[in-house]
Amino acid sequence: MRGRALIAAAVMLAATWATGAEAATVNRTVLSDGFTGDRGARPDGDVWTVADDRRGFAVLDGEGRLVLGSALRTGKTFAQANGRAEARIQGRRPDGAWRALGVLDGQGRVPAGSVETLASDRVDDDGFHTYAIDWSPATLTWSVDGRKVLRFTRAEQGAPLMFVLNLASGGYYSNTMLVDWVTVRTPVQVDAAKWKAFTAYDVGRLVEYEKVVYKVREAHTSLPGWQPDLVPALFAKA
Repeated sequence: MRGRALIAAAVMLAATWATGAEAATVNRTVLSDGFTGDRGARPDGDVWTVADDRRGFAVLDGEGRLVLGSALRTGKTFAQANGRAEARIQGRRPDGAWRALGVLDGQGRVPAGSVETLASDRVDDDGFHTYAIDWSPATLTWSVDGRKVLRFTRAEQGAPLMFVLNLASGGYYSNTMLVDWVTVRTPVQVDAAKWKAFTAYDVGRLVEYEKVVYKVREAHTSLPGWQPDLVPALFAKA
């Protein structure tokens, strides 16, 4: 039995060497909403849930933006261990700007934990800003326009999360908020072959080049200069 196991392991290893396949990490989009639709339409009910029916409204402006007059949360929870949520939002935030993109637990409650301020998150103007949350089993880190502003250590590590678009800001409540887009991405590992010239690639195969994973769009034999980032007709980012 031991001999057979060693032979099987050798065959699997040889197959890996033959294909050049190895595990690569790619970011998979699990939520993406650009709020396209007719003026006055409600946001996608399969994606969003009004967090407080007693207050305000949430409608599309017909130009690819959400006009928000109430808190709006994701309709599903995210149980992935790691990920990143981002939103491009316009709204005056004299204090507590990080709350514009907030977090709830799986039951729709504010999660328990401790907060560490990293930098000022004050937003004084009415322009659009990018709010982001990077999460792991132990922490959530907020950033505004790429600047890390707050770290939250989770009391219940690894618990599922919801995300909420929130008008409240440290005792200040904005009348409306515009949201341009929201995305949520989580890292996943895939088996991807290292790209090289003079190699036959079938449709659907995953190929890694310069730490980016691509999916083969058309069967072909690669030639020098046909790197995935240079021939979009043959490769698309996974």
